[in-house]
Amino acid sequence: MVENKKQSFQKCAKALIELVLASEGHDLIYREFCALEPRLKSAAFGAFCREYVPAKLALGCVYWVGCWAHHRIEDKDLKNLYFKEVMSLFESPKSLEEATRFSESLYASNADKEQSPVLGVLVHLFHKLGLEAIVKPGDDDAGALNAGFHFMMQVSEALKIVFEAQFDDFFYANEDLRIADMRKKA
Repeated sequence: MVENKKQSFQKCAKALIELVLASEGHDLIYREFCALEPRLKSAAFGAFCREYVPAKLALGCVYWVGCWAHHRIEDKDLKNLYFKEVMSLFESPKSLEEATRFSESLYASNADKEQSPVLGVLVHLFHKLGLEAIVKPGDDDAGALNAGFHFMMQVSEALKIVFEAQFDDFFYANEDLRIADMRKKA
């Protein structure tokens, strides 16, 4: 039963990684982001994706952990499956740079326990792209949230909604996993 449970969650993790890696919307996000961030226009689409995709994978780790907390699942080995599956993407020596960018983004999500992990990842992404999350128009002004940063927060929230919905669909479609988890808690 335990191995079946692990295989089921592994399949779920792989499907969610595919969701995160799906590139269908990347060009649309890039174009909208460039419209809001004129300084980004000098960066090529490929350069944007080299930073954005690892950040999305790190956000996936954050969302995965959130799903586990929401469903009150406490199995630590299974809780780390998403992370382990992401790390398996970086097994070849050619993927060292991607692994490094992912690790940096994941570190940013955990760096400040006082702020949202999503904010940490997005601030790090902006830093890597040479952009500022806060715009300070004048010396006396405290600053305002950059329109591009606001947009990327919305994009991240949309990803979170889809990610959580897919996790929930998996979880509720597998009654045996829920029953086993409920027995364990009782």
